[in-house]
Amino acid sequence: MTDAIANRDEVHRRTIRVLQGGVIPGGLAMTTSYAAAALLGSELTGSDTRGAIAAVGLSIGGSLAGLPIAAVMARHGRRIGIGTAYLIGAVGAVSALLAAIAEVYFLLVVGMILIGCGQAGNLAARYAGADLATDENRARSISLVIWASTVGSVLGPTVGLGLRSLMGSSEGASGFILPYGCAIGFFAAAAAVVLYQLRPDPLHLIAGEGQAEFRAPRISDLGLILAHPAARIALLGMMLSQAVMVAVMTVTPLHMTDGDQDALVIGLMISLHIVGMYFFAPTIGKIADRISKELLIGVGAVVTALGSEIASHTDAPDATGHMVGLFLIGVGWCASLVAGSALMTEAFEPEVRVATQATADFLMTATGAAAGISSGLAVEQRSYHDLAHWATFISIFLAVVAAIGVVQSSRVRETGTHSP
Repeated sequence: MTDAIANRDEVHRRTIRVLQGGVIPGGLAMTTSYAAAALLGSELTGSDTRGAIAAVGLSIGGSLAGLPIAAVMARHGRRIGIGTAYLIGAVGAVSALLAAIAEVYFLLVVGMILIGCGQAGNLAARYAGADLATDENRARSISLVIWASTVGSVLGPTVGLGLRSLMGSSEGASGFILPYGCAIGFFAAAAAVVLYQLRPDPLHLIAGEGQAEFRAPRISDLGLILAHPAARIALLGMMLSQAVMVAVMTVTPLHMTDGDQDALVIGLMISLHIVGMYFFAPTIGKIADRISKELLIGVGAVVTALGSEIASHTDAPDATGHMVGLFLIGVGWCASLVAGSALMTEAFEPEVRVATQATADFLMTATGAAAGISSGLAVEQRSYHDLAHWATFISIFLAVVAAIGVVQSSRVRETGTHSP
């Protein structure tokens, strides 16, 4: 039995390493594409709203792909599901590349939606890292996969937009050819790592041990989540933190562009935001395994509110305020995502985890997509400052809900402790 446990632990560690090897280029591909999307869309149409819609295509694609990818994983395992998501992302990068060459906005939107499938793959990877985890290291396992996104996600915007600026091709749609050309290669590399190295598949290993028989997502899975107090808070934490992060992040590059800031500076701002999103994940994961996950969601919401408020008081030509505000939004988002993902995973038995995880991610990315689309309209109709203020209020609401959850869960534990 001891040898079996030791072997399982080694497979678990190797699974995380392989997933990290896929998430790094996958993150590079997505953030390179995302950083260029709003600017290219605005260049092609002359509309900030349409530019924002193009960027939000990534979230739309992630939402649409999440449930089908989960169905593939339930049937064929994590390896095929995640690898397929990355390959579809590569097809999307090809479409976006053609949009830059032919100056066709429609191809950009389609491309970003397909690139969103790659996002679904990266989101599924964090749960795959927890498949073989225990209650003592589940959040940390999730966080280690999320942390790997730091390398690729931070370099993506800076490399893509930075090279575009330094090479003197910042005028016109043709300046965006390089970012999407790189994204194609990054997605292909991510798919190759997962498809060839994720063996044994963690879901197949669990099924082989007789622990679970997985099923595809169903509409009724939302009812399962809403009926579970901890899962409700996990879902709300992931949805609202995603909405705030996507809404503010989508329009901040456009706001900075209105202030005549250089593309290299905008790329650096995005990179710092992504540092906040991913770099501290292992530390946050350790904390989440030791304290109330509802409490950590609330702390993340407070940090997000602070970052949003700083952004709301930042004028377009000011780079420092944008960098600090978006960095804090990223840190708060990470806390809510790690704690929420772990809470969602431990709330259900293994046989329904793939389905409930995918349902939660669908709702999270759909909320982000709606927030991103609305952000462009909000900025055009009101202002960037108003949008960031609204994000602050949403974050405060999440903090209050999380605080109520902490009190309720404490009462449940006390009741259980004193029950005869």
